[in-house]
Amino acid sequence: MDTWTYVVLVGAVVLVLALLIPKAKQEQANAGTTSNMEIALEQFMENTELDHKELVQLVTKFREQSHAQAEAKEQRITELERRLAQLETQANEAAARLNAMPQEVARQAAEASVVQAVAPAAQPAAEPVLQVQEPDPVSSAVSAPNTIQARYAELLELYSQGKSIELIAKKLGMNKGEVQLILQLAKQEEVARA
Repeated sequence: MDTWTYVVLVGAVVLVLALLIPKAKQEQANAGTTSNMEIALEQFMENTELDHKELVQLVTKFREQSHAQAEAKEQRITELERRLAQLETQANEAAARLNAMPQEVARQAAEASVVQAVAPAAQPAAEPVLQVQEPDPVSSAVSAPNTIQARYAELLELYSQGKSIELIAKKLGMNKGEVQLILQLAKQEEVARA
């Protein structure tokens, strides 16, 4: 064999080795990169799972708080409805008492006059028959102007002009609830007359 043949064979062996060595190193590098990627992916998954658990806990906590707030609001609404019904009952009772007062005062006055007229004939003149009671201020205040419309003419006039309840209350120095009650009583009085 000649020298050239040896040179060609040695060159071919070197060339084959040169091609095989980088592939082995590249495969080792690829294997290292793959393992690094797998480790990074595992860490990412662990972090994502922890974040997911925290998010689930936050959503659960928020849901519980929302439910508790809704229950508290529902209880508050129920309490306010109960109080409103109680106040409406009290207002109706007060209105009935106000409407009944002038009639009661008139009835008491009629009874007193009948008793005074009958008493002198039944008993001797020397004995007093009936002691007249002092009229109470509430009855006299109610009986002085006989109707709601007479007592609150200015208020009813403003209302008939289309003024708002707030404006009427402000102008007359009254509460809005008081103005509303007077208007309601005036309406009931009109219905009772008709």
